[in-house]
Order: sequence, then structure tokens, then C-alpha cells
Amino acid sequence: MNTSLLARVPVWPRPAPASELRLTYAIAPPSRKLLPERRRAIAAAQSARIASLPIDALLVYDVQDETLRNERPRPFPFSAKIDPLTYAFEELELGSLPRVVYRAVADQDEGSLLTWLTRLSKLGARAVLVGAPSRSAQARLTLSDAWELRRTHVPHLPLGGVVIAERHVGLGSEDARLLMKTERGCGFFVSQTVWSPRSMGALLRDLRRAHRAAQSSHGSAPSPLPQILVTLSPCGSKQTLEFLEWLGVHIAPEIRAELLAAPDMLARSVELAMAIYSELRALAVDLGLSLGWNIESVSTRKEEVDAAVELLQRIAQREAR
Repeated sequence: MNTSLLARVPVWPRPAPASELRLTYAIAPPSRKLLPERRRAIAAAQSARIASLPIDALLVYDVQDETLRNERPRPFPFSAKIDPLTYAFEELELGSLPRVVYRAVADQDEGSLLTWLTRLSKLGARAVLVGAPSRSAQARLTLSDAWELRRTHVPHLPLGGVVIAERHVGLGSEDARLLMKTERGCGFFVSQTVWSPRSMGALLRDLRRAHRAAQSSHGSAPSPLPQILVTLSPCGSKQTLEFLEWLGVHIAPEIRAELLAAPDMLARSVELAMAIYSELRALAVDLGLSLGWNIESVSTRKEEVDAAVELLQRIAQREAR
């Protein structure tokens, strides 16, 4: 574990913990280019689907153009999306279902972000703030700036963070980053899509060790370990697989080979995702960690969206036992 990150962290007051999220579903808003009637049709269809799901909350992503961090061609073309807060609360009809809304902060200034955070807080939602997609991207506001703005002005807004197991494999410091973000107000974390249970398992083990080491060094218990929502997603085509890899998701070689060789790639991906769920769930029980499950489809193809719903329902059944 890289402890230098923790040494620089001030201990900030945190909001009262929100209820835990055990099972969530995630979507991206529609493209800004769509005609209003098409947007309304999509919102109506998504509202009906989401309302039927046994979930604790809906996650709505803020999709950034990530081409600066990857020189390879993007398998699916980028299209700017509707503002996620507007879509989550003004276009979807979901009654009192809790919502978690993402905001990319790099193109914001303090005034615009504060307006957004205040509005979200009044709506009773949770926020996940994310930084620039690449270190080379120019940012008007850093993630640290955004955290400070939220702490100063809307400290009771429940705040989440992003956790990336692949980054831990490469740098060995994701556990320290997660604990640092916890001290700065993050009460839960959402993982990048997981297709390598070994990478995620290594992060969970190191996180448990890092937290115990922090307990020993403090002489008393530091912040409790936050909940982690592990994101799982079906994969029904070679293009979707390549898009996952383009996004930085590590797909274990044996899983990649099995997906590409499967007679029904999409059905096999659901079975493999269930196996990953079972493996990580058992590990979390052994480690005493609190995991939840976030289900998404990175593709908008109907077959893959339907498979994501199937995966979510199967996990709901397992969690209910």
C-alpha cells in the first residue's frame, strides 16, 4: 500500500451515513442530438423498465469524451449526452426511487458546480463527482476543488467516489486512494465494470489490510470502511468487448477467450458475470467488507440491455436468500 497519500489527508467532517445501496441499476442519458419526441419515448421506456426492477437506486452517468486518454479509435462513437440531473429528475418518471447522479467537474466553474450540488441536495439525491478523463486534459476545476466546494456549502449531500481495480494493479495505491477519499467525505464507491475478479479481489484484500493498519496507527478506529458497489455488465459482441477494453476495463485472458468462443456470447457473459458475483461476494464475507452490486449495459443494443436486466434480477434473487 502507498501510505504517502494517507499522510497528506486532513480529517474532514462527514455527513450522516445514507442508507446502504445493495443493488442498483445504471444508465447513461440519451444523446443531445435526439429530437424531443424521441427523447420522450426513450425516457418513457426506461422509466417503465426501471420501475419494474428490484433496486435500491438508479445511477445516472455523466458521460465524458475520453478520447484524450486513449489513442485507439473509439469502438462506439462519442455523443454528448443530456445533463444527467435533468434527465434523472425531469424526464424520467420514477416517483420516490433514490437516484445517484454523476457529475464530471473538469468543465465546471465553482458557481456552476455549486448550483448543481445545491439543486441535487434539495432533490434528496446522492452525488458521484469525477475528475478529468486524462491528466493532459485542461480542467477548470479539479476533483479536490469540487470536494472542498461540497464540504463547505452542501456538507449533508451524500457523496460517492469511483474505484478502479485496474489502477490498483498498475500502481498499487488504489486502496490508499479509497481511504483518502473516505476521509474527504465519500461514503460509498462505485467500481468500474469488473471483468477480472483477481484484480478486484486483490484490491479488496489490500483495502482490508490498509484499514487495519490505519486502525493500529491511529490507536482507535478511523472512518469505517465504506460500501463498494461492484459494477457488472453483460457483453454480447466483439465490438462491446473492445469498447470495454477501450474504456480501460481489464478482461481476464481466459474470460476473453471464453466469450469470443461462445456460441451465444451474450448468454455466456451473463453466466460469467454471475460467477464473478459469487466469487467476490464470498470474498467480501470472508473479509468482512460490505459490497453492493451495480448493473449496467455499456451498449444501447436492446439484447444487451435486456441481458443486464436479467443479470440484475438473478442477483436480486441470490441476495434475497
